[in-house]
Amino acid sequence: MANVTDPLARTVHGKDPQNLIEYITRQKIYDSIYWKEECFGLSASDVATKAVELKALGGSYGANNKPTRFLCLTLKLLQIQPEEGIVEEFLMNEDFKYVRALGAFYLRLTGRPAEIYEQIEPMYNDFRKLRFRTPTGWTITHVDEFADELLNSDRYCGIALPHLPKRDVLVSAGYLDGPRRSALTPLIEEESGGDAERLLEKLAENGNAAAVVAMNERKKRKREAEEKERSFRQQVIGGRESSTDGRRQVYEHDRSSRSDDRDRSSQDGDERFHGRDERYQSSNTDRKKKEKKDKKYGSLFKKSSSKSDKEEFKTKSSKSDEGGDGDVAESIDYWNAERAKLGLKPLKED
Repeated sequence: MANVTDPLARTVHGKDPQNLIEYITRQKIYDSIYWKEECFGLSASDVATKAVELKALGGSYGANNKPTRFLCLTLKLLQIQPEEGIVEEFLMNEDFKYVRALGAFYLRLTGRPAEIYEQIEPMYNDFRKLRFRTPTGWTITHVDEFADELLNSDRYCGIALPHLPKRDVLVSAGYLDGPRRSALTPLIEEESGGDAERLLEKLAENGNAAAVVAMNERKKRKREAEEKERSFRQQVIGGRESSTDGRRQVYEHDRSSRSDDRDRSSQDGDERFHGRDERYQSSNTDRKKKEKKDKKYGSLFKKSSSKSDKEEFKTKSSKSDEGGDGDVAESIDYWNAERAKLGLKPLKED
């Protein structure tokens, strides 16, 4: 039951607050000795007391990916879900930097975009050092760098951060009032009427080494930008000239190719016309020769078999008429024999 979220806690981004930390990392935190011995039954004030004792930030470290104390206290805050006023007190605490960092990390996980920008951006003016424990060792960071990572990164301490819209989007939508005010804004308005470059020039004239270096870098970047713009313009002009020459060459080539195609098509048309005339003349001559042959020799084949059969029948009938009664008698005897084979009665003689 020690790992269950507070029943009165509300969902964050549509899910259980503890689920903002990945399952495997959560299980490693639950199995860690610090969680079992030091984080059992803590309230918000107890978490603040434990945060005062923190010595470093970080996610997991070592070969077994052990969770840091900072990550364990973050999960504890997600489990008990303290009130917004308590989280604001964490962020406003300038005496203990790790307490402030813990509150900022918790707010980045659970807060609304406008609140995140309004409450974490003041940390840009805090330049104190922070120890950060990596999986393989230690590094040094600063509070302002930590705040910038929270506002611009998608992951921190090995934890996936919820999506945060850009500041310009929130300003255009009316959730934030204008751009972020820097800590140098009052000084710039007082010394140079709001012009930061004029203030930088004044500092450089007074012998400020950092201002001199910054002015030289600005001049260098300005020269490089001008050279890039000049080279870009030359490329654009040269590209236009080459493109016009190329278009002119393409146009002339198209004209010449069209004229060649026209001449070729006219020649092909003449050849086709002459070929048609020759074929027509040859077909006429063949037709005339065939007609002459038909007139001279007549048809070599019978036109229809039915007419030939009729003519043969007529000739046979005429021959039979000329042959007399002998032939008739022979024919009667023949047919009677045939009918007898079939079992029919013989024909009657007239």
